[in-house]
Amino acid sequence: MAPDSHNSATPERRQHRRSPVHVQVRVEHTEVAFSAQTVNLSAGGVFLLTEKRLPPGTRLRLRLEIPLLTKYPIRAEGEVVRREDDPCGLAVRFTQMADEDRRLLADLAERADHLLKE
Repeated sequence: MAPDSHNSATPERRQHRRSPVHVQVRVEHTEVAFSAQTVNLSAGGVFLLTEKRLPPGTRLRLRLEIPLLTKYPIRAEGEVVRREDDPCGLAVRFTQMADEDRRLLADLAERADHLLKE
């Protein structure tokens, strides 16, 4: 977003390009596991479409299946930063991930962004 069109009272905290990419994610929290769909993702986090009502601060383990990108699942640890009702889901910040996996997600977000502009 151009600096002139952004309200300086609400600084942009996002450090990574976010794109509308839809992939399956396996989520584990303590002894509970569930599947979710991404709405968007970046190298820094993901928004998961799910009816699970986990509070902010909840720590998660995630496994993203992106067969067009890599034959191995991308594994990450994350923390719920926000819960939303419309659409019903969770915003998750990645707290730990292999550098190569983070690069793969950054590349995927950039490619998806480029395709949307064409």
